[in-house]
Amino acid sequence: MISSFNVYFLSERANKHAFKHNNLRKNKMNSSMTNNKKENSLAKNIIRVLTANFWVAVIGFIGSFIFPRILTIDAYALYQTFTLYLGYIAIVHLGFPSGMVINYAGKDYDTIDRKQYRSEILLLLGILSFFTLVFFVIATITNNAMLMYIALAIIPTGIIGSYKSLLQAWSRFKAFSRMSTFLATTVPLIALSYFLVTNTLSGNVYILIYLGVYWIITIAILVEVYKKIHGVRANKLLSEVNFKTERIGLALMLGNYINTLFVSSDKQFIKWFFGNLEFAYYSFGMSMQSLMTVVIVSIAQPLFPAMAQGKLKDEEYDSIKEILLIFGSLSGCAYFIVSIIVKLFIQKYTNSLDVVGIYFVIFPAMAVINCLYINLYKIKGMMKTYIKTLAGILTLAIALNTIFVFFVKEFTGVAIATTITYYVWLLIGFKQFEFLHFTIKDLIYIIIYMIGFFIITKNVNDYIGIIVYASFVAILSIMCYKNELLLYVDKLFHR
Repeated sequence: MISSFNVYFLSERANKHAFKHNNLRKNKMNSSMTNNKKENSLAKNIIRVLTANFWVAVIGFIGSFIFPRILTIDAYALYQTFTLYLGYIAIVHLGFPSGMVINYAGKDYDTIDRKQYRSEILLLLGILSFFTLVFFVIATITNNAMLMYIALAIIPTGIIGSYKSLLQAWSRFKAFSRMSTFLATTVPLIALSYFLVTNTLSGNVYILIYLGVYWIITIAILVEVYKKIHGVRANKLLSEVNFKTERIGLALMLGNYINTLFVSSDKQFIKWFFGNLEFAYYSFGMSMQSLMTVVIVSIAQPLFPAMAQGKLKDEEYDSIKEILLIFGSLSGCAYFIVSIIVKLFIQKYTNSLDVVGIYFVIFPAMAVINCLYINLYKIKGMMKTYIKTLAGILTLAIALNTIFVFFVKEFTGVAIATTITYYVWLLIGFKQFEFLHFTIKDLIYIIIYMIGFFIITKNVNDYIGIIVYASFVAILSIMCYKNELLLYVDKLFHR
């Protein structure tokens, strides 16, 4: 017989169990809701940046065809030379902006330490101003116009680049998207307006328009920053905190700079060993590739703070890798659009299509590298590995470029060398990140994709080719990654 005490005890135990069960259920529901919010937030950020960068790519796409048409070959080569050297000046930042981004990744903008932020901004401005003065003096002494342009670009590119990265770190993607869109549209629109009024446009004028727009935006950013730091006293500039930021950033900067050298090495080889004509052809081809890179990087930007906050588990990266391979493959559709426009409107750049065709094969590898590898190097604290890897990749790129330049003696060979190098990096990354798995299925997908791309682009009419190619990639992706696609779509959009 059960006593009244035992009944009471069992009743209380049951109640406690029910209470505990309900709490666990509530916690699970809350956790699920939180995860859903995180996933929705990530999806929203990706879509927001993709939308903005889509318009950036569209404007850039249009501009990339208009300006080669209205500019002379030499004028276009001059502007491309400016953009080439512009990529090298990131070294004068001494890595401090990169260190700031790492420190602020995943943090709330509204709660940052304003005193420390003011200290960092003042130190950054001091570094940029110092090197501006150095370059200005050298340019004046040597009477080098290009060096003067670079001197005038140090502060605006440094401030704008740093601020955009910080917006990304703070997950302020709405502001990031607005700035990206404004930057991409303003320069070409002003340049085009200038051409319509004057019926002429030189490379020098285009560069001056670029500098003018960037300086105006820089002033606007500094005004916005001033509103944030106004009324607080800056922490000591030469503090241990800032030295730590510099040490972190210096390692990252070194890696990024080697990456810049790697990305621009092929273009630099063309500049050194070929004439303005080949340089213009090659630069045009690269500009097409760069436009698609903008779209690919749109995914990397929202992923970084999500990865830094630990929102993504190791096992989720394989699914992301596969989606990126598919996305990179689909990017090849743009080749046919480029081909159609070049053949119709700017026949003088028809020779660039060989470069475009080779470069577009890079996209699957580039998508994985830019969106996953580079972010993982940062958040996993693998900066030494990052630098060593890039040093090896750069060495390989230089070696292959040298071989193709001196033995093949065709500027398209440099594009082939770059493509090989990217896929070598793709394979190396799978060894470095053990939770990323390079399967036989991935290998088959890449090989069939490459073969299919070259067969279709070389043998099918451009107008029909885009439909055939898109269908080919869709069928190949479903055959290889059907389950992953369904799972990803469900997680990203269904909720």
